[in-house]
Amino acid sequence: MPFDRAYPVRDGFVDAHPGRSGRLPARGAAGWVNDLAPTAWAYEPLWRHRSLSILTMGAATTAHELRTLRAWLAATLGPVEAGAPEPLAGRRVLDVGCSSGLYARTLVADGAEAFALDASAAFLRVGRRRAERAGLAATWVRGDAHALPFVDDAFDAAVVGATLNEFGDPARAVRELARVVRPAGLVWTMFASRAGGPGRAVQVLLERGGLRFPAPEAVDDWAAAAGLAPLRRANHGPVAFALYRKGAGAPPLAVSSPSPGWEAGPASADASGAAAHSSAT
Repeated sequence: MPFDRAYPVRDGFVDAHPGRSGRLPARGAAGWVNDLAPTAWAYEPLWRHRSLSILTMGAATTAHELRTLRAWLAATLGPVEAGAPEPLAGRRVLDVGCSSGLYARTLVADGAEAFALDASAAFLRVGRRRAERAGLAATWVRGDAHALPFVDDAFDAAVVGATLNEFGDPARAVRELARVVRPAGLVWTMFASRAGGPGRAVQVLLERGGLRFPAPEAVDDWAAAAGLAPLRRANHGPVAFALYRKGAGAPPLAVSSPSPGWEAGPASADASGAAAHSSAT
């Protein structure tokens, strides 16, 4: 196991949260709301599956996001053994800020060994139950992205959804992601970036609750400082998908807004897989 020491298991998850020891950034209002059981139950069906379509005015959807996640990871990592039936078979992936496990379930269905980490016990309970109902197994961990409870170089990839917008110290969290990913491993993130016009006024209000809306270039800077090189980025209005590789000097594959032709490729290539993932997403 990739943990840095032994931790207790409580209610079906490994409890590796360091607590409020003063070593971690203060949590905003969004963090406290995430501790509530009703939030954990409602988040995915009422918001997560609709959020991208709302934020991008229909230019991107959650299904579109998951196809991109799977295609970009599989194209760069592939299975451990050639000819494996699942595109990520044998790969160990960490889902940071997993909420109720949407990414984790998707990656397990593609053959990955997933570790799903969140600071909220309520979200972990919901995520574990939803994964079990779908027949998908992951390791559920209560922890903090600013102090990940894993040894160095433990994962083939780490993935972060919109939780990047909730990190109290995003540069520190990105350094932790880079630390636990092996050399040449990957870090994927999806986040809402800084908007302009009326959208920026709404973001300013949300920032008072502890959210952050970085420019994609700022995320690139945090990644570079952590030793991560950009591979791909696709921008869809205020939403960005980005993929990085651990190790200086990694050649970029594509950076565009959006990546030309990328949707037609992964969507058609994954058409048979999309149905297989319907129960997992």
